[in-house]
Amino acid sequence: MSSPLSHLYLTSNPSTPIYLAPSSSSSLENLTIDPAEPTETFVAPATPAIDSHAGASFFCRQIQQLFQGSNRPLRVLIAGCGSGHEAVAIQQTLGAKVDAVDVEDFVADELKRSPNVRFHVAGVCDLPYEENTFDAIFYHHVIEHVDRPADSLVELHRVLRSGGWMFIGTPNRHRLLSSIGAYQQSEWDATFANKLVDNLRDWRDRCLGRFRNELGAHAGFSQKELDRMLARQFAHRNWTSRQYLRFKYETSKFAWCLPVVTHPAVCWFAAPGIYAFCQK
Repeated sequence: MSSPLSHLYLTSNPSTPIYLAPSSSSSLENLTIDPAEPTETFVAPATPAIDSHAGASFFCRQIQQLFQGSNRPLRVLIAGCGSGHEAVAIQQTLGAKVDAVDVEDFVADELKRSPNVRFHVAGVCDLPYEENTFDAIFYHHVIEHVDRPADSLVELHRVLRSGGWMFIGTPNRHRLLSSIGAYQQSEWDATFANKLVDNLRDWRDRCLGRFRNELGAHAGFSQKELDRMLARQFAHRNWTSRQYLRFKYETSKFAWCLPVVTHPAVCWFAAPGIYAFCQK
């Protein structure tokens, strides 16, 4: 039987849907892309739209397909919500009941008034929820900031329902370049100068043997390192790094280099980040 992820929606242009054809392998890396027949379009709630980033959009597209036909609102956890825009954007797109946590309150008051989104101050290693609470978890570029990353995966697995999915992303520790597609943040401007500074700092830390999260660097993990931690909790892991890169950059000025960057022989060091969907 093919994986449920065999039919994921991987285009950023909703008017031209593209689906992955079923494969006998559970890994997305071996799937081929085929055009699909028109399908029913999801209509977001009529509330003011919140802009987010490609990671949130990619997550929503996949979750819509994985839970297609569900007759109840999904429960979604945003683990590490930052300023809160991801949580609100995901709620608006999925029509889900969303809980969002972070170790400090960075959320603007207007976002706290968003319907069906509840913000809490909590760490990902000690969540204030019962077991089997959530259908899906969004854990995007957070684990590299957590003091006990393996423990956070234990806790997230605990609150995820059986059959539920967690989307995880982190910087690729083996990457050649950093911050290429980084989006604007509340305390960091996505300028060329700032991206250059980030890359110089990363290479300095590499040369000094300090390019590790626990040593203060924004290193992330290699796929092998992250997969080793995930395997302790999640038997089913679909690595979607190449698909995510195509989704994010297919209409950008970097589209020309996608065939090279996403090639299996070089993706392990050319990809700036690594991404996976894990099922409980």
